[in-house]
Amino acid sequence: MIKLPIMLTEHNDWQAAVRDAVLTGKKLNEEARKETDYIRPIVLFQAEAKNGAVTVEVLKAHLIHELAIAEQEIAVATGNQRELEGIDLFSPSCPIKYIITMEALKEGWDCSFAYVFCSVKDVRSSKDAEQLLGRVLRMPFAKTRQVEALNRAYAHLASPSFSQAAQMLKDKLIDMGFETMEVAALVQPGSNQDDLFGRQGIITSELVLVVELPSYPDLPHDAAYKITETEAKTYKVELTGTVPEQVTQQLLKTVSGVAKKQIESQVEFHNLQIQVNKAPAMRGEPFSPLPQLCYVQDDLLELLEPESFLYRSDNWSLHDYPAELAQFALSETGKNFEVDIDGKKVFYKAAGETGVYNLDWVDSGITETDLVRWLDKQVKQPDVPQASLIAFLSQLIGNLTQVRCIPLTGLLRSKFVLARTINGQISKYRELAADKGFQLTLFGDSIPLKTSFEFAYEFKPENYPARPPYYEGRFKFAKHYYPLIEDLKDGGEEFACAQAIDANPQVKQWVRNLVNREQASFRLPLAKGYFYPDFVAELNDGRLLVVEYKGDMLATNDDSREKNAVGECWANKSEGKCLFIMAVAEDSNGRNVFQQIEQVINRL
Repeated sequence: MIKLPIMLTEHNDWQAAVRDAVLTGKKLNEEARKETDYIRPIVLFQAEAKNGAVTVEVLKAHLIHELAIAEQEIAVATGNQRELEGIDLFSPSCPIKYIITMEALKEGWDCSFAYVFCSVKDVRSSKDAEQLLGRVLRMPFAKTRQVEALNRAYAHLASPSFSQAAQMLKDKLIDMGFETMEVAALVQPGSNQDDLFGRQGIITSELVLVVELPSYPDLPHDAAYKITETEAKTYKVELTGTVPEQVTQQLLKTVSGVAKKQIESQVEFHNLQIQVNKAPAMRGEPFSPLPQLCYVQDDLLELLEPESFLYRSDNWSLHDYPAELAQFALSETGKNFEVDIDGKKVFYKAAGETGVYNLDWVDSGITETDLVRWLDKQVKQPDVPQASLIAFLSQLIGNLTQVRCIPLTGLLRSKFVLARTINGQISKYRELAADKGFQLTLFGDSIPLKTSFEFAYEFKPENYPARPPYYEGRFKFAKHYYPLIEDLKDGGEEFACAQAIDANPQVKQWVRNLVNREQASFRLPLAKGYFYPDFVAELNDGRLLVVEYKGDMLATNDDSREKNAVGECWANKSEGKCLFIMAVAEDSNGRNVFQQIEQVINRL
């Protein structure tokens, strides 16, 4: 597990980069006190070689004398100075918070407490980017941290432009297997400490693309740009906002070969990042919380969960179901062979039925009570009292031996198969009880239900763990809350439903809901597990719309009916705050998906 996203901040000089790296480290150490696991965030500095301006010695002196860092908190790890040897960086007694290196990969140290990377030299190569990826991305204890700031990595670079540094990181992340759109969301600028922490890394400034060209470009006058001639007689072009195709072509006219490909890649990634940053979540805009379906018990409000249905079913009991295994039968799994001597040669062949005893009818000396006791240990159920289970097993064995006339020894020889079969039968009975409870809960009058904000689910800006494949179609969704959309095929039926939601003028923003993703999914309870609707939308008037799309072949099956029932119940119990629709390509009234959604939104 690695720390993502990477909050990348550029600085005009190395002193500013070092200063903000130290401040970032201090803030992270404050946040780490809220964690149950001990974490001491470490800042990794990359100094210049001895022939550079900011050497290890210069950097260390700056930390001590200018930034008042205690010397015992600093360690140097270079080829000649190995101050980390024999030190346990994970120990709570270790004072080290700052490590100075020149080439961290070559110098062979590794610690997942490293959170902040600071390079005092211009980051222009993939090797420099690799230093960052190799040493500050690994997550402590390989699990998501409770404090959101500790799930990220931070970089402060004395680099002329974010776009160049981001391009290096982009290439490396793609080499690691990330998708291009995913990388655009993972590598983000952090312009100040408020961006990094106070607003959870939300993007507040417009991105600027910086490219260096050998000759002066002929750019349109209405483009947002600034051109500066450098000491090397080249031209630094700073472009704000999306770079139009016309501007891109003028930039490319000044270069050729590898340089042309590099600028094309920079412009493409820059524009992609701007597209990503338009998502409401990236701007820090909240998504309205969704109330959840609850029930009232003893004047207390309780969240309705799948387990609730089982115990709404008049106290589910095995005694309500027949102690039978209608599909169970003995089957001989062993293979018998006859070995004999023919003359001087030994031979073997499959034994005939007449030559083999049927051992199922041989008295084993073990009683039905003995078998029931053994089965009781094998099929023990947490929600079934032992006395009830033993009574059920006794009746079941009696049915098999006396009604079905299956020999007891045969059952003993197949006792492991028998135990698995009984477990499966009890599970089926439990599902039947839950189904009954589901019907009683949703359609009966004995259990008060309420859709309540006391148990609300919220889509958080920083919490959308989408997985590939991502949507990469030509149609650009304008209202999706997050920059990535998981598992939406361009041109598919669900794609048409997503388009209808995005195009509706009453929709403020929407989410492609994730399936079974811990705290990152909205769900409704079913008799067997949970229902994860396809789409969740927030309307301009504050109401919430949940949309489940079903193809014509699936719209009327039992699974769809159950999902529709709980969705309608959730909406009906919300006092008009929530809407639900199970949409199809064309309903019985000839309405398409857009019209179906429009009708539900406008329903009084």
